[in-house]
Amino acid sequence: MFTHLPSLKNIKTFAVAAHYLSFKEAAQVLNVTPTAVSHQIKSLESQLRTQLFERQTRSVQLTRQGEALARVCIDALNTLDNALQEFTEPGNDLLISCCNSFAALWLAPNMTAIHRALPDQTITICASDQLIDLNKEKHIDIAVRYGKEQHNPNETHLITEQLGLYASPNYQVPNRRKPILFVTHWQDETALNNIAWREHIDEHKYDVRYFEQEHFVLQAALAGQGMALISDVLAASSAAQGWLCKSTLIREFSGYSYWLRKTTHRRNATAVNQFAFWLAKTLGKQGNTISDNTAMSSILHNTRNHT
Repeated sequence: MFTHLPSLKNIKTFAVAAHYLSFKEAAQVLNVTPTAVSHQIKSLESQLRTQLFERQTRSVQLTRQGEALARVCIDALNTLDNALQEFTEPGNDLLISCCNSFAALWLAPNMTAIHRALPDQTITICASDQLIDLNKEKHIDIAVRYGKEQHNPNETHLITEQLGLYASPNYQVPNRRKPILFVTHWQDETALNNIAWREHIDEHKYDVRYFEQEHFVLQAALAGQGMALISDVLAASSAAQGWLCKSTLIREFSGYSYWLRKTTHRRNATAVNQFAFWLAKTLGKQGNTISDNTAMSSILHNTRNHT
């Protein structure tokens, strides 16, 4: 029985690494070293006598065999995880899924306020730039989506970001040289296209430099290295502290929106609705794009429809 089944530990490690396409991120999730992840995957490849990853200098990609095995492993482990949840008493953790930038630049700076609003609740942030399927990832309670305007009855619109130029109060534009402008540029536009910022900014007036992640753009601005094109949602904490100031060189313009979606199996849980209510209220106060009542009424309406 199960004569061809490799070590479940190696399978789990492979599934996590395949999900994130990163040994480093997999190591963080599994609380082991990247070397341990690499060894376990090599052990699995040796047992299966096939290569599962194409290893490059700073990244890994699944081979054709790796993609096929990843689909099977992730589905099987999700099924097992969901089945085991049926035998486990509900924990006090509230798991929030969101993109890396929102986790680092908005949720993390607001953790004190979150704990003040929900003092008896443990909040766990599950950050990833890959879109998760709440029907499979049933351990996730709330997903904060980032993307285009859409009409999904299961999602509540939280806020539409406004992009503007921000800089440290200490930043000085160099004499007779163009000011440096840091911009986020995603290499992979499969899920979401880069924002068309050139329609609002004359790039010839700036020495434009690019980062893959928004938090690198913000950090460069905080360090006084130049100006940065940043969402008001992600710049809010730094601006409130006086670490960044918004420039009047351009008029701010709309970017993408943030949406809230609750998992079906816990959408009526008190903690889930308390956090959803708090998030809508806080983001609604932060910007003028939506009113508090609109977002919160929508959340309450969705809750009532499923009670």
